[in-house]
Amino acid sequence: MKTNFEIGMKVSLDGEFGIVVKSELDENDYYGMIRWDTASESDFESWNGLFGSFLQQGGKIIETSHQFEFINEDGTLKK
Repeated sequence: MKTNFEIGMKVSLDGEFGIVVKSELDENDYYGMIRWDTASESDFESWNGLFGSFLQQGGKIIETSHQFEFINEDGTLKK
């Protein structure tokens, strides 16, 4: 079982889906910036250092095969 967020990890919380992306807040093995799969250009949420809390609130790691509707695998908006 995973114990930390990883870049590229696909996640879900409260019916929303997203991907962990690289952030200026990142340090070695300290990730957690989630880009949510919405049409908004800036739908990011920092969960840095809060992996346990993310899981306790119902967050899940989802299959890598999940296809996003609005964002690419790197977190950028689809055109």
